[in-house]
Amino acid sequence: DNTTAVFTVTLSAASGQDVTVNYASSDVTASAGSDYTSSTGTVTILAGNTTQTISIAVLEDALNEINETATLTLSSPTNATISDATGTLTIVDDDTAPSLSINDVSYTESGTGGNATFTVTLSEASGQDVTVDYASSDVSTTAGSDYTAIAGTLTILAGATTGTIDISILADSIDEASETATLTLSSPTNATISDATGTLTIVDDDATPTLSVLD
Repeated sequence: DNTTAVFTVTLSAASGQDVTVNYASSDVTASAGSDYTSSTGTVTILAGNTTQTISIAVLEDALNEINETATLTLSSPTNATISDATGTLTIVDDDTAPSLSINDVSYTESGTGGNATFTVTLSEASGQDVTVDYASSDVSTTAGSDYTAIAGTLTILAGATTGTIDISILADSIDEASETATLTLSSPTNATISDATGTLTIVDDDATPTLSVLD
């Protein structure tokens, strides 16, 4: 739900006159309209009082993001001077980090090789870039003869929900059973992992050899 941030404007001592001062909000890393509601106006501290408040609406979102800031700046006072013109609003993020998962892939040999493509998916978009390491491993395949081993880091940019990783499949002419390898995710930043392992199944397309007997 939306909440309200309250700034307090304070006089060093009570005055016998009403004191007024203009105020205006400004973005720093927060964005008016999506993180908070911009605010401008004039606040009045009545004679004999020493404080008055200014409220700014903070807007709720579902993006996991870093803490963000905006400022409220005082100007043009009447019947007072300004000793500290700027207050900082820090919006502390309370959204849960999204989770990463990877799919399984089946690739049918083409005789010339090609790429098998894994898709890594976030459970929801993040307000921050998400990174995750990956590495392939043999199960019944052999890296170097069935596919090219890979390892690296995938980045899913802020606002996006998917990224892809390609594995090169190597052609051969041997009739054999379908074989498998895995691609494993690890060490995420700005996310967790709900499904770390994708299975690659390489389906053989080579003709079964024939038998013959000589006369």
